[in-house]
Amino acid sequence: MTKGQLKNAHIKVLVVLSLLFLAVSIYFHSIENFVVYRALRGVICFVFLGAAFLLHKHRVHSLVVTFLLLYGGSSIATVWYENSVIATLSMALNFSAFMLLIGALSPKIAFKKMNVLFTAIFIILVLVNAYLLYIFIEMIRDFAHGELHYFMIMLGAMSLVIAGFLALLYNHQLSTKGSLLFTVFVFVLVFAEVFRAIAYYDFAYGNFSVYTARALLLLGVALLIHYDLIHKKTSEVLSRK
Repeated sequence: MTKGQLKNAHIKVLVVLSLLFLAVSIYFHSIENFVVYRALRGVICFVFLGAAFLLHKHRVHSLVVTFLLLYGGSSIATVWYENSVIATLSMALNFSAFMLLIGALSPKIAFKKMNVLFTAIFIILVLVNAYLLYIFIEMIRDFAHGELHYFMIMLGAMSLVIAGFLALLYNHQLSTKGSLLFTVFVFVLVFAEVFRAIAYYDFAYGNFSVYTARALLLLGVALLIHYDLIHKKTSEVLSRK
């Protein structure tokens, strides 16, 4: 099988898995089996990780493995999210997963290469998003299971913003297919987290936010696996350290 055939094969596998899990998720949510619906988040991470091992002949990057284990563990913990201890643990694992991305992206960023215009845009976006983040976490304050849980929510939200901006810089400086894929993956997952919070706390949009969050999760995880499977230059490969 040629490289092109292998590429098409793994894309088909990722698409089929995504559509299957989306259909199963919609079904369990429609019958109000929310325990299974929540657990499916973790199952999705673990199944896609298993698919990556099968497709990549056991050479999956340690960053991908660790991220999906942490993110999947956080997702499984949401089954018992109404318990304050488990809810805090879930947010801690979620925060750790995004900190892993931040740690991998940071060494690839050379701030000296940023021109004045990009630096100004970067600062403005940071300030605007920081304000939006403040408004959002204030909305969630009354739903938190205590101060520690609320603190972990704030840390998690901050990690989303930081990961997003570092991904932008990573792609800006490298401008490769791989860097673009990883940047899109990060932003898709950030939006998945936002819609998940909107859906869980029932802020707006009803089931639209529920299914959008799940669809974005599937797209994000599929993009991460696709990123791991494609050929990348040494300069764009992210480290887990």
